[in-house]
Amino acid sequence: MEESPTATETESEINKGGQLELINSTITTFDPIKATDTASGRVIQQVFDALMNYPNGQTGVVKQLADSYETNDDFTTYTFTLKDATFHNGDSVTASDFVYSWERLAASDNSNRAYFILDSMGVQHETTEEGTYESGTLAINAVDDSTLEINLEQAFASTLSMLAYTSFAALPEGIVGDIQGYDGEMEYQEFATSNPIGAGPFTFDVWNQGEGARVTRYDDYHMEPAYLDSVHWAVIEDPNASYQYVQNKNADKFGIPTSKYDPGKVTIERTDDIGRKIGTYGPLQNGETVSYARVPEVSTYYFAFNTQNVPKPVRQAVAYATNQQEFANQVFKGRVAPGYHLTPPLIYPGGGNAYTEHAESSYPYGYNQVQLDQAKQVMEDAGYGPDNQFEMTFTHYVSDTWNQMAQILRDRLGAAHIQMSIEQAEFSTLLQRGRNGNLEAYTLGWIADWPAPDNFLQLIYPPRTDTSSSGPLTYTNWDDVDSQAKTNAKEAFETVLNNRQPTESAQETRNEAYVTMEEANWEDVILVNTFHGVGEPMHYDWTHIPLHGAMGPSRMMHHRTWKDADAPTNN
Repeated sequence: MEESPTATETESEINKGGQLELINSTITTFDPIKATDTASGRVIQQVFDALMNYPNGQTGVVKQLADSYETNDDFTTYTFTLKDATFHNGDSVTASDFVYSWERLAASDNSNRAYFILDSMGVQHETTEEGTYESGTLAINAVDDSTLEINLEQAFASTLSMLAYTSFAALPEGIVGDIQGYDGEMEYQEFATSNPIGAGPFTFDVWNQGEGARVTRYDDYHMEPAYLDSVHWAVIEDPNASYQYVQNKNADKFGIPTSKYDPGKVTIERTDDIGRKIGTYGPLQNGETVSYARVPEVSTYYFAFNTQNVPKPVRQAVAYATNQQEFANQVFKGRVAPGYHLTPPLIYPGGGNAYTEHAESSYPYGYNQVQLDQAKQVMEDAGYGPDNQFEMTFTHYVSDTWNQMAQILRDRLGAAHIQMSIEQAEFSTLLQRGRNGNLEAYTLGWIADWPAPDNFLQLIYPPRTDTSSSGPLTYTNWDDVDSQAKTNAKEAFETVLNNRQPTESAQETRNEAYVTMEEANWEDVILVNTFHGVGEPMHYDWTHIPLHGAMGPSRMMHHRTWKDADAPTNN
């Protein structure tokens, strides 16, 4: 595990006990296969363990519940030996628990990530005449209590990375009865909201919906137990309320809303070997100067369109009216990186320089510039004008920065014959409306499930954009569009799916397909990429917390975080 950016401690210097105070947004569920929001994932990460893990959110995976593993020569069979570990109910973790947990992932009506195991990783299975998964046919075998065998349809270069995602976490066999062959030891709602049972370093304690959640140390953890007694998240959606909570020293680790952020208060003292800039921020309003870091993350954020409701000329006009560099610098005060591709620079084929070169030379809607004349022209060419304006609703989740961007777009698009109204929605509400096909234009982002371009580009694989199917990744219905760009994207992603070996030649083939998909999205403007995330974690000096990596803070486990004995207590 990585050290804190501010200090190196020996075991004797670590103070054990206390409660870590954090801020979170709206939590929806504690079921690892149902959760798709970051807020829920932050808690799930503490309660559930999987075979593999991203230590401190780094992009390289390490073993978690796996003690060892081996593969066959063509990388289609993985055999894992499990650690000696127990669930929070005292049951031993066995291979059969994983078979059950992954069957839930594939077959449960509660699963929003079935494609992870069936399509992305491609575990062998059978399908019905309708093409859906045939329950009970996953080629996952419990050889014995401590040996788990996974058989893939074909090699998948990111298999180990995929297994670090909490959707693949272990649950006690039969804990809920939402798949064939199990009645369940408890009702599903109890498991998902008040009694989730995992094998992680913390046990679930309490969730007051809309207020907060808490987990407590699990003393029989398979590694050294957590230093902290507990972790508490206060649910605070309003940025101003969140900022005041921090000023009152009620949070130990936090971010600062952009509206309250002052770039002049940042002092960078060093850059580590993976490009994270580390220093201080302050003074805060309360006079304190706090630990600060700037961490490039594997994430992307975008405007998206339901193509059933928003025609291509309108989508193009929005792209022409968007200046990514302006948004990054003026709206976000330089706290994010401008985004022109769905794939973040850290994992773009050829790296960050190739990302920039491709955007500078090929982005069709103005690189670092607004092109309102082109926006107006593309709308007039489509028959729109002063007496025939297009009306649409732009929905964003609760955020001052998204609201600022929306207002800038609204004001500009009026000159291009588009009347855009703005709505705010809580994150969970926005997702539900999207799945139901009830959005026109909206904002969302994607934080890597595994650090490879296909994890991001699957968002624009046309079959996975269909809101009439279960678990669409974006709510754009691109699959219903009759265009060459849609066809190119579909064929390119299928090329990726057919060339998944961890070999250099397969990687080169995938890289070409990745770029094809990016350009197809540019052509049909399904998503307007806007920026890539840059984490800016801050914490008070009484908190000793490892610095997260490019996979983001939602992948952080807090069993190696600790606080000074004289740290303030949140009453």
